Amino acid sequence: MTGWLLVTFFWFCSASWSQVINPGELEEKLREAEKSYSGKDYFKAEDIFFSLSESFPTDSRFSYFQLMIAKCEYHLKNYTLAQERFREFIRQFPRSRFIPTCYFMLGNIAYLQGRSFESSQNFIYAFQLARTEKLKTLTRRSLEPLLEKWLSERELEELSRTNKDKKLAPPIFFWSGKRNLERKNYAEAFEALNYYRDNFPDGENIQEVYLLLQEASISPTKTVKVGVLVPLTGDFSVYGTSLLNGIKLALSSYPSAKRTVELEVKDTRGDFVEAVQVCRELIEEDDVVCVIGPLRSESVTGAAVVAEYSEIPLITPTASKRGLASLGDFVFQLSPSPQSKGRSLAEFVMQNQNFQDFVMLIPEEGQNKTEALSFKETVEELGGKIVAVEHYPAGTQNFSPHLREIKNVLLGFYSSSPPQEESSFFDQIPVWVDGFFISADQREMYDILSHIANLNIYATVIGTQGCGSQQVVEFVQNIDREMIFTSDAFPQSNNPQRQQLSELYLDRYKKELDLVSMRGYDSMVLLLSIFENVASPEKVKDALLRTFDFKGASGEIHFDPQGENLYIPIYKLENGWVRRVR
Repeated sequence: MTGWLLVTFFWFCSASWSQVINPGELEEKLREAEKSYSGKDYFKAEDIFFSLSESFPTDSRFSYFQLMIAKCEYHLKNYTLAQERFREFIRQFPRSRFIPTCYFMLGNIAYLQGRSFESSQNFIYAFQLARTEKLKTLTRRSLEPLLEKWLSERELEELSRTNKDKKLAPPIFFWSGKRNLERKNYAEAFEALNYYRDNFPDGENIQEVYLLLQEASISPTKTVKVGVLVPLTGDFSVYGTSLLNGIKLALSSYPSAKRTVELEVKDTRGDFVEAVQVCRELIEEDDVVCVIGPLRSESVTGAAVVAEYSEIPLITPTASKRGLASLGDFVFQLSPSPQSKGRSLAEFVMQNQNFQDFVMLIPEEGQNKTEALSFKETVEELGGKIVAVEHYPAGTQNFSPHLREIKNVLLGFYSSSPPQEESSFFDQIPVWVDGFFISADQREMYDILSHIANLNIYATVIGTQGCGSQQVVEFVQNIDREMIFTSDAFPQSNNPQRQQLSELYLDRYKKELDLVSMRGYDSMVLLLSIFENVASPEKVKDALLRTFDFKGASGEIHFDPQGENLYIPIYKLENGWVRRVR
């Protein structure tokens, strides 16, 4: 705002000093202004150009007068004012033939004020819009010192990413490759030089590119350190050990010739404060490029703040609390949140199955309740109807009263369940509803499903993790019901990677593979695949964001823009067969 006030003040003062020029004097005054400019008398030239612009606002050369005023201010070293004038010119005259000149001058100003990246961008714009070879040559000569010396490797990479198909791409990729090679960033250098070789075979630097590629290909293998935050002691040590087992198995079984990967393991003891402290140690003392963990959502919250501040990617394989991935650009969540699971199920049954009416049996508290409420909110948001909801307390042994209340509602009875002598008749009355959402663990599902069958409630069972065991699936088959569910643990016959991992895990650790180990394994394999090409924290973060349909043992991985894994498999049991429907 201050700069604009200065510009306005300068305009006012100059206008008040300028004299009105008669039409008959226009050409003479224009020649005088140009002569003064050529003679480097920029004060006099600017004064005359101001007078010309004030006296002849409708002249076809008005934009030229404005350009020359800005150029005079540039030569008078009034860089802030000149910058504002050039930017205003671009806004006011977007089709002017002087636009390339404005970008070129803005490039010079940014360079003189130490803003190298902004300077390079303006020079590129000037080159792309230039109508003369003279300006193109001048612009390219101005850009090359920035590429060679002043831009950081990260800024060079940003330029190369946004100018792949532009005419200035060859020197950008050349210097990006050469500078990264000098810094021993071999993977990054190889990527840039390889792009140059494949896309600009006639480029003027092609011979040197071949030599640099040879140097990059024979460079020594670089060691990359990955931090691991797991509870190896304390209440959650069993799960921490499983997670670490999966990570180690991935590291030992993944073939990689480009670089050596080392693990730096820290024991969080399942404690929030300890997780924050050891995460800081991994980053500041052990120089890791990425962190896997912690195990629990509470610990992730603190560690994520440290990782985000240090710009080190953090992947939590198991924590599923909603919003963890939104803690920062460098935070990634492999396990979808309960809210995402509930919403995904509701969207499927509403949009793909055309269900409209639902009843629900859900716990009074816990993660299962969170999934259920998300399901309920989404159904109502999409125009569906929740006919009845029953909440059961933790430790419930008999679900019959809750299910009878649901049947009462479906029958239109809003009083308590019928007397004992009438219960047999009550049980025999069949009722139908599109979907019966049940949130319960595997043990509870058996009792609930038995009562559903005995009460003749006909509905497609809808559920989450508790429905994902083969035993529950077989039980639903026996009572002749259909089921739609989401589960990370459900056996995937079409996932050879999981089957192979199960065999390796059993052979190595003499125990059955579990979901926690699979999540750890997938996190490490995903990172190892990224390390084949890049190994800097910033580029690892970018590669994670671009991950789409990565096939892991626990399922597919594709992160949304916030960093949460979008993969939520949905299965349908129908006619005795289970198939994945999403």
